Formats: sequence, C-alpha cells, structure tokens
Amino acid sequence: MSGKIVKTRVGPGIYLLRFKTQYELTSTFLRVQEHYESPEFHGRVFSLEQYMDWYAARHGNFTYYQDWSGFNVPSTAFAPFHAGAFDPLTRKEKRLLGLFARLRERFYVIGVYEGRGSTLTHELAHALFFTDADYRRRVREAMRPYDTRALGRQLARVGYAQHVIEDETQAYLIAPSGKLGLASKALMPLRRKLRALFHEHATKLSVPAG
Repeated sequence: MSGKIVKTRVGPGIYLLRFKTQYELTSTFLRVQEHYESPEFHGRVFSLEQYMDWYAARHGNFTYYQDWSGFNVPSTAFAPFHAGAFDPLTRKEKRLLGLFARLRERFYVIGVYEGRGSTLTHELAHALFFTDADYRRRVREAMRPYDTRALGRQLARVGYAQHVIEDETQAYLIAPSGKLGLASKALMPLRRKLRALFHEHATKLSVPAG
C-alpha cells in the first residue's frame, strides 16, 4: 500500500509533493517526467517496459528508482496522460493526476522525498524559472556572459533533453547534484549571482518545514 503524499501549495501556481520513500517518488513520476525531458522519450508515448529496457541498456542496469531524488514538471506534461495516450495508467500515475484534476490554470509540480536539503532547492529553482517571468529574465541575463556549454554537455550525458538544458543549468548551479559534482571554477561567480537571485525570489514561497 502506498504511503501518504503530502501536497502543499508553496507559491503562485507551484505545488510541492512530498513522498515517504524514494521508490514511491520515482515510480510515481517516471513516465510523466521522462515524457517531458528525456533525450530519448521526450514528446513520445511509451510503456514502462520500453523505458526500463532503454535505461538499462544505456546505464548497464535499471537503476532509475535509486538514481533520482527530485522531480519537476509543468502542467502541460500531464495533458497526454489525461487524454488517454498513456493508457493503461499505473495506479500511482492515476493517483498523481487525481491530485490536480480540478486545476484548470497553468501550474508546476515538484516532488521530493523525506526532507528538504539541496534537492528541494534544486526543484524550487525549476519552479521559479517556469512560473516567475522576472526570475527567468534575470537568470538569463546573469548567464549570458558565461560559457556554460561544458555543463550543458554534462547534463545531456546524464539524461536531459536539449530543450531543458538552460533550465537545468541554472538549477544545478544553484543546488549541485552528486551526478555532476561541483561547477568549474570559471562558473563560480555565476553560481553566486544565481544563488542570490534564487534567494531573493524564494522569499515569496511558503515552503513547509521538515
């Protein structure tokens, strides 16, 4: 039996889902997230088995449920699931869609498990980039003088589609991931600028403790 999902509105159009375990989080979001940003499956309809086979071939084993600790998707990512393109939905996918069934406006969903830390900060950076036009504009202005192509190539290698590289770049600079390690020395001034922007705009958010 699945554990409780704690749903919190943390800002205008931003919803945080907190799961008890990493497995419940990853197995709930997998197809929605990868339809949105996978280099192989972005924009495609696919079964869980198809994705598992591809991931295992790419990484040597199917370790997805252990590899990822946070998720972020815009409301547009849910559309083909609501339309029946991904039927049959898993029980967990139905539960996820049901949490937002009555929302009609544009929104953004982030998911984490057990606690906050850098994972939540990373996902909140994505949410702000999507929902806050002023934050997005200022992040792009800050990034423009810097060469972030090497980081972008790293992000592509670990499994992100090209259309999310800009967003992932800013989020990884603000809150690093063990997958990529620390940013290059040349990007440290940019990291400081982006973190300052994030903290300035994150004051508008109401993030629950714990």
